[in-house]
Amino acid sequence: MNKWADKIKKNFSYRSKSDLTDECEIDLDATAEQLTLQEKAELAAKTGLPRSDAINSDGTEREIQSYFENKMANINRIVNEGLCVRNTSITDTNLQDERALINNHTEHSKLAVKSLMVREFRLLKQLKKELDDIQQEFQSFQTTNQLIRTAHYPDSQLLYFAVILLFWLLESAGNGYFFAAGSELGLLGGVGQAVIIAAINISIAFLLMGWLFRYKNHHSIWKQSAAYIGLAIYLPCALGFNLLVAHYRDYFALQPETAGSLAVQRFLESPWQLAEFNSWMLFFMGLLFAVFAFIDGYKRDDAYPGYGKLHRRLLAVHEDYDEHRDDIVTQVEEIRQEFLIKLEEMKQAVLLKHTRLVHLVEDKQVFVAEYEQGIANFIAAANALIYRYRDINMSLRNDSAPPYFEQDWASNNVFTVRGAHDDIAVVEQQKQLFNDFPAYCQQRANEIEKLYVSFFQQLQIIDPDFKLDKIESKSAQNYA
Repeated sequence: MNKWADKIKKNFSYRSKSDLTDECEIDLDATAEQLTLQEKAELAAKTGLPRSDAINSDGTEREIQSYFENKMANINRIVNEGLCVRNTSITDTNLQDERALINNHTEHSKLAVKSLMVREFRLLKQLKKELDDIQQEFQSFQTTNQLIRTAHYPDSQLLYFAVILLFWLLESAGNGYFFAAGSELGLLGGVGQAVIIAAINISIAFLLMGWLFRYKNHHSIWKQSAAYIGLAIYLPCALGFNLLVAHYRDYFALQPETAGSLAVQRFLESPWQLAEFNSWMLFFMGLLFAVFAFIDGYKRDDAYPGYGKLHRRLLAVHEDYDEHRDDIVTQVEEIRQEFLIKLEEMKQAVLLKHTRLVHLVEDKQVFVAEYEQGIANFIAAANALIYRYRDINMSLRNDSAPPYFEQDWASNNVFTVRGAHDDIAVVEQQKQLFNDFPAYCQQRANEIEKLYVSFFQQLQIIDPDFKLDKIESKSAQNYA
């Protein structure tokens, strides 16, 4: 009995915790008390049982055997269920899946870059041709017009239009004040006519003369002459228009219905004869705002006619081209960076998966060993209790014990373990995949880098002046 009990303690000393641990625990004294071995052994000894010539175990021993065979059947069920789960986990932990994912991700990234190149390069070539055409037109314009300077004009013409709008409002308000005396509606009625007069006075000076007088800077003598002739025509017209308005103001205060015809007649007969001081004020105010509008219109663009407009067209096309080109580069860089990040994540996943596989295989080996140890412990425990029963029986009986009292018990039941196969081949295969994985990742990364280089080679064919430095610095800022 002590021999079997020592075996149980020895085997328990190095067991690890698992689903089997609680089921494999054995307390010999508690089990003996549960099966009432002491009482049954004493009772059997008093009645001379088992008989000295008996060859088979009596009921008490069969009860002990049945008890432990049930325990062994229970852990056999647990081990088969546990092995099913563990084998499934081992099968699912296959690094080949990661290789397939990387392959799919690589092909997807390559397709994305190629599709982008086909789609966007077509538009980029069109923009580049448009840019080259406008650059050639700009250079031809400079050569033809003997210009070596850059165009000078305000960044925005909004300020100049705002100023001219302010002039128009001020002149309208001033004219309205002077015309208010002859209007039935007072100041409101005067403003209605003043708005139209101010619009004519200012718009001609701002839009027409501001544009026409720039031709004084043209290299063509004829166009320079046209500019000065236009100015010579405009000055008396502006003077006459504002003088006519002043005459109209004189008569508008007295005879609003016939003020127009009377003003024209007076203007033709004696143009400088104005009846009131306010009319002279109106005249000089109109001239002043006309001069302001003329200067404002002249300065709102480059002094050389057409130069500023062409330069703005060039800048707009250049900006569109640069923006589209940089957007393509950014998209390709994002695809590349996303691929590299995903690749690094998969490397970490493979490392964790390989570590998990090793742990799963080790856990399975320990699990099977624990089961085998549990079976051995149950057999040892059964024999320990059987010999305890026999020792008590022999110490109290008057005749000799049957011969089988010297024999150890062994279960006749076969407990089949399914899925306890060795996983060395699987581990070696996955280990080889794990060792080859960095090289495989580098190979796939090289494919993307090769396509990345090809992209920039084609881009530089389209745009030989393109420099990658500013794109790389912008990309570095985005990913910082």
